[in-house]
Amino acid sequence: MKKELSILGLALCMCAFTSCSDDEEPQTASDSRVISLSAVVPNASRGAATTTATIKDFIVYGFTEGSVLIDGVKVTRDGGSWTYSPEAYWPVTPVSFYADSPEIDTATDITGDGGGHIPGYINSGTVDLLYSVRTNVAQQAAPVSLNFRHALSKVSILMSSTNQRINVAVSYISLKNIYHQGSFTFPSASTVASAPDVVGSWSNLKGLHELMTFAIIGQEDKVELTPQPTDYTLSNLDCSYVIPQPLSAVELSESGYTGTYIEVDCEIFDAATGAKLWPNANTPDYMLVPHTDTGRIIYPASSDKVKEYLPGHAYIYNISINNPSVLDKIEFDVTVDDYTIDQM
Repeated sequence: MKKELSILGLALCMCAFTSCSDDEEPQTASDSRVISLSAVVPNASRGAATTTATIKDFIVYGFTEGSVLIDGVKVTRDGGSWTYSPEAYWPVTPVSFYADSPEIDTATDITGDGGGHIPGYINSGTVDLLYSVRTNVAQQAAPVSLNFRHALSKVSILMSSTNQRINVAVSYISLKNIYHQGSFTFPSASTVASAPDVVGSWSNLKGLHELMTFAIIGQEDKVELTPQPTDYTLSNLDCSYVIPQPLSAVELSESGYTGTYIEVDCEIFDAATGAKLWPNANTPDYMLVPHTDTGRIIYPASSDKVKEYLPGHAYIYNISINNPSVLDKIEFDVTVDDYTIDQM
């Protein structure tokens, strides 16, 4: 018998935020033929982990008339300035710069002819990948200001419960069926603050995996939801960055759930007696976590407003579990009326 899709969202609100404009002016430098650099990251929003104040280093490439001037040199913050070695000097012709942060294991393919790629980037979920492009910069005394943008999307899953009659104990939160590998392409134009639409792109998405945001080691590590919405990945797995990608609809088949969704594994208890309310004997098998006493609740990752994750955008899911009764399966009592007989 075919199962009907059962997606039990007690209360789910999702918001999307974009990155903001620059928040600091670049530093000045003494007049010199040495190329000096400075880094600017958009204002910290609820979706931005790395800021102008917290970025520590970046890798930079420089090209002039197609020739390599700076080949993947690491630039490091040194107090209020940025240092690198060997130093590069301004040529007579303009220089185009490409940079990414932090230093990553994936090889970067920068050609200097208006193209740059990070092929086969594998996302761990914990790294805020940044990129910057500054084209055709002529010699200047001030540091070259590199305005970085966020290459990934950031997903925050906030959990809460305002029903004082129940206790909700959560043991696992995960974003399911997310691509974790792809190729990033740098934009061909400068990522200056005055050009917010100049962004990089992703392609060749591969490897559908889960992104665990919260997981316990022992039963004593379960968290009890409070009325205050809380992002439990913080100080746990610190895992919230995803490769920008389309989100697919959730369906339930004989083999399980498909599509992009959030899974929350939990138990619900009566606050007064401690009696377990859910899962219970009436909970269908597909809502039970195998070999455990917990149940799973499924929430779609997409909505009418959000059909894909975009680079530099933060997505905040606010999930509230308040009514255990809706977690019971729907049962039916079937009757059939007799035909009404009309005499001819």
